Amino acid sequence: MVFIDGQNLVKAVLGAWRTRVHPILLGRLLADGRPLAEVRYYSGVHRAEENAELHALATRRHALMRRTGVEVVERELQYHWEWGFDERLPPAFAASDDEAHIVQVTKQRRAREKGIDLALGLDAVTAALLDRCSTIIVVSRDRDLVEVAREINERTRSTAVTVEVALVEDRGPRQVVDGYDRTHWIDEDV
Repeated sequence: MVFIDGQNLVKAVLGAWRTRVHPILLGRLLADGRPLAEVRYYSGVHRAEENAELHALATRRHALMRRTGVEVVERELQYHWEWGFDERLPPAFAASDDEAHIVQVTKQRRAREKGIDLALGLDAVTAALLDRCSTIIVVSRDRDLVEVAREINERTRSTAVTVEVALVEDRGPRQVVDGYDRTHWIDEDV
């Protein structure tokens, strides 16, 4: 089974290669010839009354995923007021002492995901404990989810469920993430 943190995957792939990856195609690639029991995609969704356009976009995208066999798990985004800059500041190392930048700080209403990692983690542990699969692949940049791998390894010693992670290549050295049985790299070729 493949468990995808949707926002992490979308942001990483769009940022690196300005493209998208379909969850089923990614799941098949990561399964690498092994049977693919299920692909689960976790995503926050804007409330229609807060942002009708982004709500409609996510609803259409998730409906398409469902039609292709992806199990989509949605959580409503939470909105908070935060202080933010109206423009980007230059990096500190690029600024000179004689340069001055005037920026304005304003209150901005921001949407934040809440509960996505927890839902993904609980579902992965449940799948392992109910013996629904022999391998779990977590697609996420959140290193906190390594606790899911540790919990599954601890609780399924007799059934030997393997837990793997798939990460978007960040141009750094490829290192196996401790706590997982295998690390997959999502690169430009994927």
